[in-house]
Amino acid sequence: MSKNKVRECVIKQYKKQYVSVGFILLLWLLFCHQGLFSAAQVWWTNDIFNHGFFIIPASIYLIYLRRARLIAVEKNISLLPLIVIFPSCFLYIVGVAGDIQLFMHTATFVLLPALIWLAIGHKAARVIVFPLLFMLFSIPVGEQLIPYLQEIAADGAVALLRVTGIPLYRNGLYLEIPQGRFLVAEACSGVSFFIASIVIGVLYTYLNLQSRKRQIFFVLLSFLFPVAANIVRIYGIILIAYYTNMEHAAGADHLIYGWFFFAFVIVCLLGIGELIRDKVGTDESAQMTTSAGHWSIHQLKVLSISLLLVSFSLWSTFIQSALGNLKPNDFDQETIGLEQCFQHDINLTPSFNNPDKTNKAMFEVEGACTAVLYEAWFSGIDNELVTDLHKPYTQQRWSLLNSEISSLSLLGKQLQVRTITSPTGSNVNYASWYEINDRLFTSKLEAKLYQTWLVLLGVPSSGKLVILGVDSKSNFSGALHTLEMAATKNSLKTTYSIE
Repeated sequence: MSKNKVRECVIKQYKKQYVSVGFILLLWLLFCHQGLFSAAQVWWTNDIFNHGFFIIPASIYLIYLRRARLIAVEKNISLLPLIVIFPSCFLYIVGVAGDIQLFMHTATFVLLPALIWLAIGHKAARVIVFPLLFMLFSIPVGEQLIPYLQEIAADGAVALLRVTGIPLYRNGLYLEIPQGRFLVAEACSGVSFFIASIVIGVLYTYLNLQSRKRQIFFVLLSFLFPVAANIVRIYGIILIAYYTNMEHAAGADHLIYGWFFFAFVIVCLLGIGELIRDKVGTDESAQMTTSAGHWSIHQLKVLSISLLLVSFSLWSTFIQSALGNLKPNDFDQETIGLEQCFQHDINLTPSFNNPDKTNKAMFEVEGACTAVLYEAWFSGIDNELVTDLHKPYTQQRWSLLNSEISSLSLLGKQLQVRTITSPTGSNVNYASWYEINDRLFTSKLEAKLYQTWLVLLGVPSSGKLVILGVDSKSNFSGALHTLEMAATKNSLKTTYSIE
């Protein structure tokens, strides 16, 4: 029998099943449309995650490659995936309530393979387990690695430059040679190389490697190779600048070298893969037979899953409607009201994303004008209090000195204090926290979850972001004590006492 006849036979036999599965996936699309649209915006606007557009189509193609075995195996609806589906639906609701994009994105792309697993059962899902798991690469996550990759890149480049004998002075992420100064900025972290290399490496491993040892080796190589390559790239740029007196490897050259080097890294990675690849297996399309495994669809189970998705969709719609009706808190009397000084200015130049109101105050610590306080208020209307879009300092003037973090106990919570440095060698210790409904939070996660809880209760979740910067020569605890005195003097409910 020809392949077309086989295909027609399969379609006719599975007509009701295809309709049921299509209906479930349509409900997924309706329920997760906000998370899907939000993820697509991130894929489009952030170069790090451009690959996200290709993950789902690639997964569908990988499933198509396994169609012969998938058709032959027995399929039936399984309720076991509900242990993944139900928490994912709730996670999505929490993401909508708190506007936590990571939660929405994670729930969206965990639900999709989980629903497919539910529709086809364990045996069939095992046949296409890799394409289902590969869908998780659609989640735009990984930017949190940037500071660590920056420091690794700087450490590696410095080591290579010193081995080469290039005179060098390092101050945080600033690398100075006699010809000029370089900053290992976020764009130099190599996070794009890193994520793209992992995605390509994992996909190549699935398609071309059968040996478990070779698979593990190549996946590990996909993690390590881009990090090492980025170190060499930064080293090469500084080396070229040193020998050409900054005539090359600066400005546009920087970007051009980066893109060409990225392409070279991917070619090298795939070249290594070709050296260790296994022999190509048989074409599954040639294995198409007239026999098709039984596919049992219980309409009651389909109806139950549909009702679950519809219920969560209605809950999501209700929350979004309630968010639009919430009125923000009044911020008029919330400024701490410090006695300012003007002898010295610590200008961190933080970047706040569309705040309702901001305030800056320089104040004295133990008789010296060495501390600065930034306050920014967010109502939640066209802005967000807890987000990575807020930057505590400008990277053009400051860089993180190192990844070491000291901490103080502020109202029983650990306040993380980081040290940043300027090109001139000035060091500043800074910390940040959130104030929501007269409660203080030093953790982004705790603040975001508290906001989400308030939204679910129908209570305004607006609040304030506070950034405190203190000259490294001054006492940070003394600055907090000054804030406590000012808060007490002005009868503010929020206190800053150190415990």
